[in-house]
Amino acid sequence: MQIKNLNTNCSLQILEKTESYKDNISSILTEAIEESFAPFVNSKKYNVFHFLEKEYGLTQYNITQNIENFVGIIEDLFGPGAKLIEIKIIELIHKKIQNFAYSPKNHDLFLKEYLVTLFSTF
Repeated sequence: MQIKNLNTNCSLQILEKTESYKDNISSILTEAIEESFAPFVNSKKYNVFHFLEKEYGLTQYNITQNIENFVGIIEDLFGPGAKLIEIKIIELIHKKIQNFAYSPKNHDLFLKEYLVTLFSTF
């Protein structure tokens, strides 16, 4: 009986740690997005998440479940320039999560694949 309880406690601790990591990564992603879009925003009150929620229904809380949609919106809004924003987001995330290694397929760096791999790793 004690072994079963030990396994349950261990599983709960791992689950809690995993959720904590995912929350931390979500927070880092939010900060990276805000910082990447800062040059395009004139007011501190009006941020990118206000725009994304108003126009597309995306919030900083549900963006991790809508990565493909988020990346598509960036690409629609900025066209070829979206790649620069995507690279900036990746750069800012990488500065804070240095132990995450990502090897892009075919040497093409895509934000969507980077984020999906990041969130599936933790």
